[in-house]
Amino acid sequence: MKCPICKKPVDPYSQEAPFCGDRCRLLDLGNWADGKYVISTPAIPGVDFRVPGTDYGLDEE
Repeated sequence: MKCPICKKPVDPYSQEAPFCGDRCRLLDLGNWADGKYVISTPAIPGVDFRVPGTDYGLDEE
């Protein structure tokens, strides 16, 4: 298994898995917070989990 951030080998049974350490774990968290990662489709097709009246920065359909 390789760390998804730096590509270093990681023991899959390590407490840090799937990351090689705290630095890569925090970089990954930052990527989520910055919106670099998105989930393109709903986890359950046909179900919208957005809260009505909340602005998510998305265009209304």
